[in-house]
Amino acid sequence: MKFIHTSDLHIDQPFSGINTDNETVKQLVNQANETVLTRLVDQCINEAVDFLLIVGDTFHQAVSSIRIQAILIEQFNRLNDQGITVVLSFGNHDYYSPTRYWFEWPENVLLFTEEAVETKILPLKNGETVAISGFSYQHQWITDYKALEFPERNTQATYHIGFYHGQVGKDGNYAPFTISDLTPSYDYWALGHIHKSDVIREHPATIYPGTPQGHQRKETQGKGVVSVTLKNGQVDYEWHQLAPIVWDNIMIDVETIKDRQELLKVVLDYLTTVPVDSDLLVINLALQCGKSDYLLDLQQDQREITDYLQQELLTLTDQKKYLTQVSLTESFSDDLVMGFEADLIDDLSRKFYDMSEFKRIGSDILQNSVIASRLEWDEHDVTECIARSTQLIKDKIRFKSEVVQ
Repeated sequence: MKFIHTSDLHIDQPFSGINTDNETVKQLVNQANETVLTRLVDQCINEAVDFLLIVGDTFHQAVSSIRIQAILIEQFNRLNDQGITVVLSFGNHDYYSPTRYWFEWPENVLLFTEEAVETKILPLKNGETVAISGFSYQHQWITDYKALEFPERNTQATYHIGFYHGQVGKDGNYAPFTISDLTPSYDYWALGHIHKSDVIREHPATIYPGTPQGHQRKETQGKGVVSVTLKNGQVDYEWHQLAPIVWDNIMIDVETIKDRQELLKVVLDYLTTVPVDSDLLVINLALQCGKSDYLLDLQQDQREITDYLQQELLTLTDQKKYLTQVSLTESFSDDLVMGFEADLIDDLSRKFYDMSEFKRIGSDILQNSVIASRLEWDEHDVTECIARSTQLIKDKIRFKSEVVQ
């Protein structure tokens, strides 16, 4: 039996920090979410897998657009034509409500829609069967301890897989669990929710695939999707990087470089040698300048430094590398670290997706008659505005899980 495991596609999430007039970069960014979905389906077809597992947060928004839904259905139909099943659950971002979907799911799509743990039996072409136990979110949060609801291994099936979108821990808002409570009698545990790729247990293999496409500068630890083969009790897996856009945070010590011409040359020489394993490498650059007047002197020209390096890097790398920002610091340890996780920002933002609430908060703006006569918000505008604002806040903060202890 062979399958591909992914999660956290967030196919309607905007990219944060890529603001450019370069047409090549703009086009690539605009198509990136659709590109990674197409590549995922291509990978499934090329490997002739039995099924595709998507463990929650396929959409970034609880209410996704008709266009985005149509793109997803089109790709699932490609798999249907090849006889490949899609097994899908809904996570904390795209928590399930049947009234939100504009199209019928293709017949090859097996959905988990209940918050109670269910077990579904999937027959394979070779006569074997796989039992898949899992659940979906129907609300933004699940505080229940779901791990203990999973049944023991189905002895009538050839294989048994656990399907779990949640966070490791004894408590939390996202179906918290401890690794030891995920029954070891299953052949594989397919996890979702964490955007970093991580194998948290080898026997049985228990894996967070991470997001296949990072959407902001902090999402640098995704390896792609996991291709898994189960045979005679043996589990083999490998990663496939599908992202058209990859992020990298680079730090360069320029404290000893006092000559401005040399500084620009050293930085560009370094950045051009960084390997690229994608259509576009997006770089967030930090220059450690040391203390004293040198830092203050460079900060006066920070915007010009950024603009110059950005344009030169695009030219020197044939549009393969984009510099999103340059920060000048005394050291790399002065970041503001918050005592909570990024998910809290998402949770706080969701109340504003209600049009009446959004307009209530924005009512002060409309007191200006000139603005009021030219400003209209529809549902799409509200969704996009909140998504971009939420991402901007997250970009400016370091969260406790990002700090190396």
